[in-house]
Amino acid sequence: MEILILLIGSFLLSSLMLGTIIKAVLTAYRKQQLSMAKAILITSGMTVFSILLAGVLPYVYLRFL
Repeated sequence: MEILILLIGSFLLSSLMLGTIIKAVLTAYRKQQLSMAKAILITSGMTVFSILLAGVLPYVYLRFL
């Protein structure tokens, strides 16, 4: 049960982080401070980072606690 709560919390934290980044990138794109290519690159890079973070955080917690 503890592991399930840890996984859900980790994915929730990562999705909130990703949502905030996407919102900031879209705002910068609308203000024409960012090109479409850079917006796509930043969004896809942060998506990969967010997925990796969601997978690694529970492992680190269980490994060192």
